[in-house]
Amino acid sequence: MYINKFQALKIGNLQINLPIIQGGMGIGISLAGLACAVANAGGIGVIATAGIGHTEADWDTNPKAADTRALQKEIQKTKAGTDGVIGVNIMVALSDFDDL
Repeated sequence: MYINKFQALKIGNLQINLPIIQGGMGIGISLAGLACAVANAGGIGVIATAGIGHTEADWDTNPKAADTRALQKEIQKTKAGTDGVIGVNIMVALSDFDDL
């Protein structure tokens, strides 16, 4: 039997019972599926924005629009898949971070 020996993490009005934050791994790794699994297990699920639009049809011609649209889709899927705590990892090293 698993016994949680960690103290809950409190951030504002949020309580994370398992104080583990999933790392943001880009290019299709940290998306809704993984973020939901982590959040549903009691941690903080994270969506990574680096290369998030790489599967969109216009990625080669309009990567900014592809990234923005893909991020919106992943946030919607994640919110639909969990009531847990989620976050978004936006790397400042990205050239369009301020638009995301």
